[in-house]
Amino acid sequence: MRIAQVSTLSAPVTSDARGSVEYLIWLLTRELSQLGHEVTVFGSAGSKVDGEVIATLPGPYAAPGSLDDWQLCEWVNLCRAVEESYRFDVIHSHAYLWGLPLQSLSRCPMVHTTHIVPDENSAQLWMRTPKAYVTAPSKHQWSAYSQLRPTAIIPHGVDLSEFSLEEKPGDYVCYLGRFVSGKGPCQAIAAARALGLKLVMAGPHNLYFGAHVAPLIDGKTVEYVGYVSGAERCKLLGGAKALLYPITYPEAFGLVLVESMLCGTPVAAMNLGAVPEIVDSGVTGYYAETEQGFLEAITQCLKLDRKQIRKRAEARFSARQMAQEYARVYHEVSMMS
Repeated sequence: MRIAQVSTLSAPVTSDARGSVEYLIWLLTRELSQLGHEVTVFGSAGSKVDGEVIATLPGPYAAPGSLDDWQLCEWVNLCRAVEESYRFDVIHSHAYLWGLPLQSLSRCPMVHTTHIVPDENSAQLWMRTPKAYVTAPSKHQWSAYSQLRPTAIIPHGVDLSEFSLEEKPGDYVCYLGRFVSGKGPCQAIAAARALGLKLVMAGPHNLYFGAHVAPLIDGKTVEYVGYVSGAERCKLLGGAKALLYPITYPEAFGLVLVESMLCGTPVAAMNLGAVPEIVDSGVTGYYAETEQGFLEAITQCLKLDRKQIRKRAEARFSARQMAQEYARVYHEVSMMS
């Protein structure tokens, strides 16, 4: 098939854009190309993929020569893809759901995916085009809008080769992610201290970290190692007895959960958002309803078989499986249009 991927423009689509929509598109494009499809990516200059790149702007948001308004950047990119829609069998737009008003102008069918928790505006936008093909990374993502049924639920996939099983972890549990209240970093510290466990925290420094998290770090029972990526990220996750994920706000997906499990590291989480769809309770981790339950979940995680955790994660969250499921959707959509 001739497939167009419409990226967001917060960064170029490259293998280095880890943890972003742009990286997910890079990975999906690679896997689709290896499956024999012709893939074109619409994104910012500097994108490097296994396929064709159409650079609609000279850089990401506010880059020299680009546009300061990030929404305008997205619209320019989307419109360029639709302008060239005659070239493709299907267009997959990852730019929120902003492609919905444009699909009647497209000469090929469109598939739409937003990678965040949708708001009322997103729901209203979809309701205006109820026959649109919208996929979701989890059942939870659109659960607040029961009248809206995704065309398919396709979990995010991971390059299995980037993460290796660590059967003998270190002496700590870890927190890995952005420092915002919804991620529960302060709750992670409280839980680790209540159980007498050393906690290693990683993520980019920001204002919330400085105001709320830094005062709780003593360098002994709670250690901060900064932002980690690549091999350092794998080493941190693999060396942990468990990943703590005490979120207080539901998320559409949690990629760090999958990355942790691929290292054999169990996940202790709160039962919010997509967590119960990602964590197999009693196999790859445990999730809880209360703070006390979260403490019990951490304790139970330490008893799980790390080989089985890796095995289950491999079976459920490979990049190849993600690409195959999207390819199936593209084929069905192209046949129905």
